[in-house]
Parts: sequence; structure tokens; C-alpha cells
Amino acid sequence: MKKSFLAWYLFLIFFLFSCAIVDIEEDNFLKKGKFSLASNSKYFSGTINVSHKEKKIKLNLDGLSKDFKILFEDEEIKTNFKYENIIEESDFKLFLEWFFFKCTNIECQNFALKNLKLKKYLSNKSGLIIQGNFQNFRLSLKLNDI
Repeated sequence: MKKSFLAWYLFLIFFLFSCAIVDIEEDNFLKKGKFSLASNSKYFSGTINVSHKEKKIKLNLDGLSKDFKILFEDEEIKTNFKYENIIEESDFKLFLEWFFFKCTNIECQNFALKNLKLKKYLSNKSGLIIQGNFQNFRLSLKLNDI
């Protein structure tokens, strides 16, 4: 009787510890932050989640329940929205390569295309900061490690 009780007890402990070790990776985001786009007459803001490992971005505009997702994998862009009216695919690829590239010198901090000018830098307090202009909008983005 004691042996069977001990066996069940050990099995239960082993089972509980094995369940605690299993990690379900549904959304494995490493950085989380806020962004804003502002012009003289319009203002947009929201949250952003970024996974550098999977090259995945999830944006959520304040007041909207839909997430906008971007996956940049093997030089291919996958999104759940149409971006072609805003930016050309080749320019979007260049931006994503710059966005996910870990910058350690001043030369790679700046990014410029036709109507897009950005600068990124690391802050000890705020994490990664990207600021710049897109068409007639001012962009500000702050990402912190989770």
C-alpha cells in the first residue's frame, strides 16, 4: 500500500513539474512600446510589439480592436493589411531591414527615402527610440525590453 501511494505521489509531482516547464509560445514579443504619428490636423497613437528574433511587428491603434501585423521573413513581407497605397514594397523592405538591423555606429542610425526620414538611437532610460518625418507627419516610437 505504501509503495503504490509513494509511486502515485512521485508520478503526480513529476507530472506537475513537467507541466510547469512546458512553455506555450503564441506571441513571443521581446519589445513593447508606444508610437505616435502627428500632423497639424491629425494625430494617431498606439502600441507596438516587436520580436527581433522572428522579425515580427504588431501594431494596435488606440481605439481600434484590430491588430496590424507585419512579418518579414526571407526577404518576403507578410501583412494582414494592404500597404501598397502608402509605401512601395521595395521601400518597405529597405525600411524593415533597417528597423531590424542592430545599429552600433552613427552611420546606420539614419534612414531616408523619398518622403521618409528617420533616426534611431538607444536611450538608457527609454530603450530604442525612433523619431522622424513621414510625408507631413511627425513620427515618434519608443520600444522597451519586456
